[in-house]
Amino acid sequence: MRTWFNLASSARPASRRSPRWPCSRRGTWLGLLALLLTMPTILACTSGLAITQAPRWACPSPTPLPYGETGPVKEVIRHTRPVTEGGDWDEQIFYELWEQEYPEAAGRPFPSPTPYAKTGRAYVFGQRVEIWPFHVLVTASAGPEITRASAAANAVQLYHVTITWVNHTVEAVPINYAQQVRLRALTTPTGQLLSQAYWGVTAEALSVSALPVLPTTIPPGESSVQIPILGPVGTPHTVELEVATAPVGIFLLPTTTTLPGLPTSTPQPTLTPTPRPLNTGLHAPGRETVTVQWSNARWVPPGAEPCLDPGALTDWDDGRANAAAATDLIMPAPPGASRVVQLALAQVGKPYIWGAKGPEAFDCSGLMTWVYAQIGLRIPHGTAGQWPGMQPVDHAALQPGDLVFFAIAGGRIDHVGMLVGDLNGNGRWDMVHAASPGLGVRVDYDIFESPYYAPRIRGMRTAR
Repeated sequence: MRTWFNLASSARPASRRSPRWPCSRRGTWLGLLALLLTMPTILACTSGLAITQAPRWACPSPTPLPYGETGPVKEVIRHTRPVTEGGDWDEQIFYELWEQEYPEAAGRPFPSPTPYAKTGRAYVFGQRVEIWPFHVLVTASAGPEITRASAAANAVQLYHVTITWVNHTVEAVPINYAQQVRLRALTTPTGQLLSQAYWGVTAEALSVSALPVLPTTIPPGESSVQIPILGPVGTPHTVELEVATAPVGIFLLPTTTTLPGLPTSTPQPTLTPTPRPLNTGLHAPGRETVTVQWSNARWVPPGAEPCLDPGALTDWDDGRANAAAATDLIMPAPPGASRVVQLALAQVGKPYIWGAKGPEAFDCSGLMTWVYAQIGLRIPHGTAGQWPGMQPVDHAALQPGDLVFFAIAGGRIDHVGMLVGDLNGNGRWDMVHAASPGLGVRVDYDIFESPYYAPRIRGMRTAR
């Protein structure tokens, strides 16, 4: 009964003998076919999914300290009045939203609370985990029951494990899903928890699911793969992913697109491949691995509600849960500038790509969404969502970090930028934005006096 759980690849060649040279044309094609069939296996042995630091996760959706009438009393004010009117009375004053996080702030600031984070090997379905240089989100669901002649009726069930990758390298990184992904545990209809180490993808699972053959690489950028697995009837409880901890290759990461000085058009980086180290020991090196698990559970931070976001897509400083990575600012921020302004200015020089949401490239609304996510605030996507979905603010009440919207083409709202205060010291508002494919992320000065931008302004919005 265990034959249908075999993890042997159906693409394994019948023979590993090297073709002889010279040879017939038929022999040549057979040799080439054998080489192509074994190539995924060769790649998996020489390179592949490996990590360079401990897996970790951070939630950018903050839960503020209690405020309002459901929170603690900030102060009590004693009011005097005549006995005939009821006598003296006490007025309770409560904290405003975010006030406890920023007790020294003059006025309501842009909130930037510390998000929740954890480091380790165990996570829950739906959490986007950083396994650098990748971010990985895993979910699992139960499919139909499968009846086969070799098994009792309705004794086998098809499961689907869905993995969403964000590959931050510029390489297609080899992976063998049959060897590296398992349905590690499931819950039976009676509530019993079953655990096995061999519930993985098989040729039969692919056949009954009608899914295509699984890819052998993780492409750069974001991608998803659905992995069919056969197992006993139940619901998925735990999925595990095995990754190497001693990489045999060096990942090729994008070079920086941020240039010093004033913002200018920045060309795409030139990528130089890094040679992989040779095996000088004349024997196969050891392969240390770590297993990361996602389970059907509900993680609740102590004293707070569960995180409503799958997790940060960017690095954070350390294990104590600082969601936005510290970075040297290329464009100097005004004294006392909020974190959201600092982060926006730090993107100056990066390329504009329509639809890009960061962190290596942006379009205009994508830059706004990404920057706010780093401080724990979710704002709508796209100018069509941000313009009607955010709070209007008039010119007199503007603060650095507020958004300004334009109708560049003269019709509907089609562009957005962030007001960052006065960068050039002339007392006028300046703006950072993902301007265009030719200009990238840049700063434009004196926006409300600009002959080009001022006539196209349609209004401002705030997330405060």
